[in-house]
Amino acid sequence: MPDLSLRQDTEIQGDILAGFKKDHMTLLLLQFSDASAARSWLEKITPRIATTQEVARFNETFSDARQSSGGSDPAALKATWLGLSFTYQGLQFVTGQPELLKAEARTGDTLEAFIQGPADPSRSIALGDTDDNDPKRWLFGCATKPVVHAVLTIASDTPADLDSAVKEQKQAAGQAGAVVVYEQEGKHLAGDKKGKEHFGFKDGVSEPEVEGFDEPDPNRFTGEGAETVFYSKKHPGTRIIPAGEFVIGKKLAATHAPETAAAKTVPAWMHNGSFQVVRRLEQDVAGWWAQVDAQLRRLKDLKAVPEDTKRDWFAARLVGRWRNGAPVCKYPDQQPGDPAAGADNDFTYLGDPEDPDGLITPLFSHLRKTNPRAGLVDGVPVDEAFIDARRIMRRGAPYGKPFDPTSDIPEFGPDAQRGLLFVCYQSDLVGQFEFIQANWINDPDFPPGREAKPGPDPLVSGQLATVNDGRVSWEGRSPAGERATTGLDFRPFVQTRGALYCFTPSITTLRRLAQGRLNGELVDDGRQPVVAQSLPMDCVLPLPDVDGRYWTFQQGTIRLIGAGGTEVRQLTTGTVDDRTGVVVRNVGPYSSWPALRGVTRIDTILPVFDQQRVDGKCDYWVFHTVGGNQVYRYVSIDASEPYASRVVAEDQPVSRWSSFGGTTPVTHVDAFLAVPDMRPAGDGSHWYWVFHNTPVGQRYRLISIGRSGRAYPDRLQRDDRQLGLWRSLEGVTRVDAFLAVPGRDDPSGGQHWYWVFHQDKYRTIMINHGGNHQDDLLREDRPTAVWCRRP
Repeated sequence: MPDLSLRQDTEIQGDILAGFKKDHMTLLLLQFSDASAARSWLEKITPRIATTQEVARFNETFSDARQSSGGSDPAALKATWLGLSFTYQGLQFVTGQPELLKAEARTGDTLEAFIQGPADPSRSIALGDTDDNDPKRWLFGCATKPVVHAVLTIASDTPADLDSAVKEQKQAAGQAGAVVVYEQEGKHLAGDKKGKEHFGFKDGVSEPEVEGFDEPDPNRFTGEGAETVFYSKKHPGTRIIPAGEFVIGKKLAATHAPETAAAKTVPAWMHNGSFQVVRRLEQDVAGWWAQVDAQLRRLKDLKAVPEDTKRDWFAARLVGRWRNGAPVCKYPDQQPGDPAAGADNDFTYLGDPEDPDGLITPLFSHLRKTNPRAGLVDGVPVDEAFIDARRIMRRGAPYGKPFDPTSDIPEFGPDAQRGLLFVCYQSDLVGQFEFIQANWINDPDFPPGREAKPGPDPLVSGQLATVNDGRVSWEGRSPAGERATTGLDFRPFVQTRGALYCFTPSITTLRRLAQGRLNGELVDDGRQPVVAQSLPMDCVLPLPDVDGRYWTFQQGTIRLIGAGGTEVRQLTTGTVDDRTGVVVRNVGPYSSWPALRGVTRIDTILPVFDQQRVDGKCDYWVFHTVGGNQVYRYVSIDASEPYASRVVAEDQPVSRWSSFGGTTPVTHVDAFLAVPDMRPAGDGSHWYWVFHNTPVGQRYRLISIGRSGRAYPDRLQRDDRQLGLWRSLEGVTRVDAFLAVPGRDDPSGGQHWYWVFHQDKYRTIMINHGGNHQDDLLREDRPTAVWCRRP
């Protein structure tokens, strides 16, 4: 069986490899005003960001249903996906690190490109963004417009669902103090224009497929050993490209220059992410077709083509495909009624038929300029492996109403704004997107070594007016059958009206950004993920039947921790903490516990105070986040091996807790800490400090929980206060979890010691019994990595 493990990936955002593939999408370009509020917003939205696994599963189900229905879209299958990326300025703002990535960046590499951005003159000129495309004319992404910090992609199957999601996300962003500086819509054209761009040609036909994600044809490959490249089973002729071309940190194509990809310097927190390019490309449809007619007339006047040549025949050669996506090289005379399904990429310009000089598909055609395949000749044929390292993953869509010269409605007229929302992903901005744009599309001498320069791509090149005056070389034959070259002159009818370079982080990195940090990496031990460096501690639960044993919940993984006397001393007061060796074993992902089915992010777990080791089991309230909203469930775990678990009561909104009202209602609990001398209080209730997230940072309140019959009535005893009132928590912006230090939490009195986990650190604090519960810091912050070492 082929390795398709990337289809199950929950770290890579879903649009990169799987693709949202929705008819309706909107990009919200956001600017933050407060870093803390931005991180709070990010914390809430991260659980809703679509993963590769989610999108791949949906797309597969959708495709199967579509085939079963004879090609009709299944109306019952709908989804709305979110994707999130950051500009360099956005990462600087959220992390508070003005020098972020500057130490790692090298001249000419992708990190430098990301830092500078596409509007920087050193990049915009090479990209063709000059004259009418100059950044000063842009609607976003330039110095004269508001700075963009983040791009939130919202994609949906229906306009109504998209509209609802956009309104929801605008409201959430506004509550976090973010401003939508630009809203860019994208919508696939309807009817017979579905799947096409505004010039009328099918778009997105030549997408690459990915090793580990797409199924290869075992009987079709090229090369040997490590150099073997397979072809797609589903789409014959499509090469299977290493995932590292699109996902940072994965294996790159053998011919990819490691210097431009920053393979040795890109920080580990960027792994499983991808660089995103966003461009608003405005199309003058009426002008384009008028140009097609004028240049075709020139060819007819010079007898370079027969007088009865049709405009569609000529336009197809400028693009390289007919309107329905069929390649001109396979169907040179006329558009086929129905090109072979899945085989639209099974050609190379060599032997199918032979066309090294562009007599069938011009060398300047859009198709050959963006992916020359095996037809690239530089004295001798260039190995197609060279092309593998230049591929990009396109995820764009048209915007605006289609041009209709018969309509009186202005939106369909020639002056209406319409074009292509160009979006692509790659691991190397310089070696992929910029290379294609500058070295292929805009370069009149590509393919190289021709007596008559092919010229720039007349369809999308931004430099037609400044490079070679837009002159391209039409290769054909005279009426006598002799080889002849005819010069044609094109001016641009596609203008850049905005551009951004963004970074699309992994889900883990999004979580870390929400916590104001980027350090802490995961490594693979061949079984379950093992923490090699510091990661946040979502929750810690003592085992019900073994002292000094704990379950830790981190980044979707449950581990069993053992802390004996030696480890406790090292974790609490010792000076050496690099040999704690407390990991006993990896239990597995959250889903390995039936009580946690459907749980992807645990926020905190509160033991039910009077249901511990009762009838051989322990009960808990589990607080977790679903779709950006916190809920809680009631679960039960056996009090002895094998600790079987079950859901007793399904998820409920946290608003059901009466004590969560108050001045600022609790919507997201981070941690509970039992009040040492109020467990129980005189009336039998148990009191807790509740630490919860708010739009202005974490706050804490005092609540009580009692028992009345089968119910647990809760009351707010004191409303929210600022975290700064805790002397022991100085410098802490958000508490993630508390854990009582063994032997130091005697209910009868004295001092009570706790480990406090926050971000990727932990500290030891003390709280006095009774009175005002005076607290103090016993041990400064240390990295949480020491909780996750092996003996």
